[in-house]
Amino acid sequence: MSTPKARMMAVRRQIVRTFKKHQLTLQVDAMEYLEDTLEQQLVPPEDMNDTLENIALGYVAREGLNLVNRARLENVLESMQKWTHHLHEKPTRNTLDPHRSQQTLTQSPQKQRRRPSDLGLDHGLDSDDRMRLDSMRDRIQEMEEDHYHDMGMDHHDQDEQQDQEQQEEEDDVDITELLHVVDAFDMPRWAWASDVKTFTRSDPGTTTSSTSYETHPNAPAPSTNQVIAAAEEKTAMFRARYQLLLQRIMRNECFAPPVFTGGMEQDRYLKLTPLKALKGRCGERFLMFGMLVQMSGGKYCLEDADDRVELVLDHSQNSAGLFTENCFVLVEGQYTDDNVIIAETIGLPPPELREETKKVFGNIDFLGAPREMRSEEQLRVISEEYEDISFVILSDVWLDQPKTFTTLRTIFEGYSNSTLPLAFILCGSFKSQPFLYNGLESAQYRDGFTALAELISEFPTMSYFIFVPGPNDPWGASILPRPKIPDFYTAKVRQLVKRSIFASNPCRIKYCDQEIVIYREDILNRLLRNCIVPPCGDVVIQKQLVRTIIDGAHLCPLPLTTRQVSWSHDHALRLYPVPDALILADKFEAYNFKYQACHCMNPGSFPTSDYSWMVYYPASRRSDICQIPKPTR
Repeated sequence: MSTPKARMMAVRRQIVRTFKKHQLTLQVDAMEYLEDTLEQQLVPPEDMNDTLENIALGYVAREGLNLVNRARLENVLESMQKWTHHLHEKPTRNTLDPHRSQQTLTQSPQKQRRRPSDLGLDHGLDSDDRMRLDSMRDRIQEMEEDHYHDMGMDHHDQDEQQDQEQQEEEDDVDITELLHVVDAFDMPRWAWASDVKTFTRSDPGTTTSSTSYETHPNAPAPSTNQVIAAAEEKTAMFRARYQLLLQRIMRNECFAPPVFTGGMEQDRYLKLTPLKALKGRCGERFLMFGMLVQMSGGKYCLEDADDRVELVLDHSQNSAGLFTENCFVLVEGQYTDDNVIIAETIGLPPPELREETKKVFGNIDFLGAPREMRSEEQLRVISEEYEDISFVILSDVWLDQPKTFTTLRTIFEGYSNSTLPLAFILCGSFKSQPFLYNGLESAQYRDGFTALAELISEFPTMSYFIFVPGPNDPWGASILPRPKIPDFYTAKVRQLVKRSIFASNPCRIKYCDQEIVIYREDILNRLLRNCIVPPCGDVVIQKQLVRTIIDGAHLCPLPLTTRQVSWSHDHALRLYPVPDALILADKFEAYNFKYQACHCMNPGSFPTSDYSWMVYYPASRRSDICQIPKPTR
């Protein structure tokens, strides 16, 4: 007996297959609406194909657009009143067409083909739409009948053939082809263009600084990883951060101006005031947005695109978050005669769910991963069906410590005797002490990777091994993003481990419909040391860290004097849209929780946390903290 989940997945596949046949692409909200409607109205399974076929044809006839969103789909279904009435009556095979007799159904063992008009689906369409719909239906049916007649098939055989082809397509899925690692230096750069109200491409004009071979096609392409940029890039970097957050704020329902002035809606509307509009308005309270900047003498000011104003933070109440110089905040306070703002509250900009961002900018490829032939809905179905797929995440894999190899051997033995993960994500540092640039250090560092390659090669595995550099690894000059570990040190790994991928820090994984961000940085301690105001004591510090990063849409909300960032590649540190999973590999204790539908996790430091690690399951979007069981005495 099929489970409700299996039936739902079967219906979803039918929807995708039918709409794809008519060159229609369903947005997520339209897919969910159609699934809910079919479930609520109890459409019989034997009538599902015909019902979906007629809905798709009705949509094409009425809308004539390839992109199906919920609003248009609702309009089409509402206009087909007979169809709605037909669903509410919960029809059986004998009542779908009141003009067809029981004798006709009995005499014809083949599946009855019905026009949209047979089900009342053309109700609400004008004569031209009805003629166009019937013409398309006839053309499609004739083409199908000719094709299957040439193959000696009737309609029953045709349905079986379609089901068989669909099953073969699902069985032929090579899950490894749906895994892609995106290097930070390969991500496209998008900038907000306020004149056209959208993002425009503005890639940095850099060239490849080095050439190297990759051992697998899923590895990142050669990167344009020059970190030195022109002086104007610094201003452009902060302006891009500001404009990205501002456009997101202005689309938030709390900041959207009411359609009609006056009334209760006007009181609920939060209005941002540009700093240049403060002059001459002393004694009034304002809500402002900008970047925190330190002035001479240790004072702080708020700066937006046009002006800056001094802040007095002595009596401010801050919401959850870690506020440092160069982070972007909302400030509410009173403007005084001294041209300063007495800050009353400070908060982070409101976040935006990934699905909301994709509804607005779904046509923009922020990630830069290879394009998939399958739709996002098909990829989601595949991800949910492969429930055993997992990613094993370790941080601080010190290759200069013998205990590391002993523990790794135990871990590899354990996984080789059970379900293998799709990938092992090994984050640096791969050395317990900072790297010294001399011959002895280089030889020892290379020997560590050689020993790791020999250990991995002892276990026949089909898993990927993804390596992300850390603070002690060569040679990023402490500038983010950090390039991958140089090939000179990792040649043996590439030779013995064919599915090894050396990526930048940060980097991103595109798996099916999910985006996973990997960032190795001891970011929590850095933020705490640079806080302008004390952290809120009502929220645990890990959640304040995650909120600061996701709400601010940036992995490194620190001043450049504390953490240097490549001006021309700052876009690689953005979290926009919010990823499906965020790995903040930090030496802080391990944690995992969800925030804004993003699964956030920290595996902790492998050697200092008693050799624990994290396992992420993309099908269920959950993670587990794992540890080798200690022997009982």
